[in-house]
Amino acid sequence: MKINPVYGKEIKLRVRSVRFAVTILLFNLALIAIALFGFEIFFNVNINSRIDYSGAVVVYFILISLEAAMVALLVPVFTAGSIAGEREKQTLEILLTTVLKPMQIVIGKLMSSISMILLLVFSSLPVISIVFTIGGVNMTNLLQFVLVIIVISLYVGSIGMCASALLKKAVPATVLSFGMLIIICVVTVIAVFVVNTSANMYYYNTQNTSGVYPDVTWVGYFLLLNPAFTVLEMIISQYTSQNIISELASGLNGTMPSIFMDYWFECSIVVQLVLTFIFLMLAARFLDPLRRKEKEKSSKKRKKKKKKSGDVDD
Repeated sequence: MKINPVYGKEIKLRVRSVRFAVTILLFNLALIAIALFGFEIFFNVNINSRIDYSGAVVVYFILISLEAAMVALLVPVFTAGSIAGEREKQTLEILLTTVLKPMQIVIGKLMSSISMILLLVFSSLPVISIVFTIGGVNMTNLLQFVLVIIVISLYVGSIGMCASALLKKAVPATVLSFGMLIIICVVTVIAVFVVNTSANMYYYNTQNTSGVYPDVTWVGYFLLLNPAFTVLEMIISQYTSQNIISELASGLNGTMPSIFMDYWFECSIVVQLVLTFIFLMLAARFLDPLRRKEKEKSSKKRKKKKKKSGDVDD
């Protein structure tokens, strides 16, 4: 299997660094400390009058929530500076003159940027799996967590790659990445709240005699774009039998098709993967004009050299 040259080069540089191993060690030590602290609180008979084994599940959800937040915060930092950093170091021109296509460059940069984050997550699975010794969490739950972390890494990373290819500096690209992430994670929730509140105010102000609230379930579909809501829905569905999507639709004065009610997690994963592909295509498109310019410059330089060599021969 042929490895992407950009990915292969950068991952070798990262793995050879001592900082890489130290980061993994410290990260897992921090998780172990949190897990032990949580178990001490829930299972210490001197603190609690009775042992509540459901506390192990609470520790599990705290750990996976922290890891999801870590991915959302660190991935934009790594990806936003990948292409913009090459441009600042004036090495992007050399990369664009190679035989690699813009999409290959984008994918290589994306994979090298999120590889360390994913390795941190996978290295922490033995710590998270401690909960299996007590119960309350099964292998399906753990696989769901791994899947959602991979998708969030790709999704948020593609946003960072798009910003990095669009802007010339790493800092503005990072700010734009976080801005887009805030829009996706926060503004979508605010939009649901504002639209629902406005619909209810309209109902009461117009003195609607039909007794039927305006159906605004359409705004709930924006939450399919929201990776934070995906994690929340996954946690609630794993911890309880409560259907948060059913309650969401009821709160928006309507109902949703059964495919969304029963398979919201799967639908959100598909939507976010589609958006990941779109953001990567945009990043490659932003790089393509630069590639053409660099090829034109290199061809002009070659022509000038040929003319000079021809003049010397004459």
